[in-house]
Amino acid sequence: MKKPIITEEEKQKIKEMDSTRKKIGYIWDYYKLWIIGAVVLVGLVVYFAVVFATREDKPILDVVLVNNYDDVSEDCRLTQGFVSYVGEENLPGRVTFDNNAFFNLANNSDYKNSYYMKVLAYLEADTAQAVLCQYDNLIGLAKSGRLADLSDDKVGDIYDKYKDRIIYYEDEEGKKIPVGIDVSEGYKAAGLTEYTDGKAYIGLSAYAADYGYVEKFVDYMVELGIQSGGAGCR
Repeated sequence: MKKPIITEEEKQKIKEMDSTRKKIGYIWDYYKLWIIGAVVLVGLVVYFAVVFATREDKPILDVVLVNNYDDVSEDCRLTQGFVSYVGEENLPGRVTFDNNAFFNLANNSDYKNSYYMKVLAYLEADTAQAVLCQYDNLIGLAKSGRLADLSDDKVGDIYDKYKDRIIYYEDEEGKKIPVGIDVSEGYKAAGLTEYTDGKAYIGLSAYAADYGYVEKFVDYMVELGIQSGGAGCR
């Protein structure tokens, strides 16, 4: 979530107030949505972490698709294709794609969106290990601190393998951080309905305990795009 910033003008108003009670009330009005949102987010993170930890059939990989209406069920081509690509007997039923998330972080108001809050909680609780989305949402999630720095050793070889596909986020200090991989061709080849600009990106959770299957999913999407042989989920 974006923390609201009190402007110099607002600070001056607070200084001129004649009682502490008024000052506290004014500050509460200014920050209450952010405070409530932060409390809700903490609650969601705890809830999803507990639910995920106590599941008997824990997914090996869970990816959130933002602003997508396609069939991404267990029988979908995307799921079946990835399971077949990896070729491990324990994967069927343990790879999930969740597209119940709709927001546009190009609009500041959507930082209060309940779907956005859910995705933050999913990433932070390691319920989801990656997100497939548009550029503005990728950068917004990077600003929140929930996406991994792809140059970090813990992420694996993704950065070195796909340097020509890396998307960078520039932080407040001007540092460029690699946070996403362009998989637009693979997204289309998988038969997923294209975003309006035809672009799609993968961001990795900064909280994932293991990036092994996430890296395999990135490999799959890139190779699928190169082959351009996706039959689709629809």
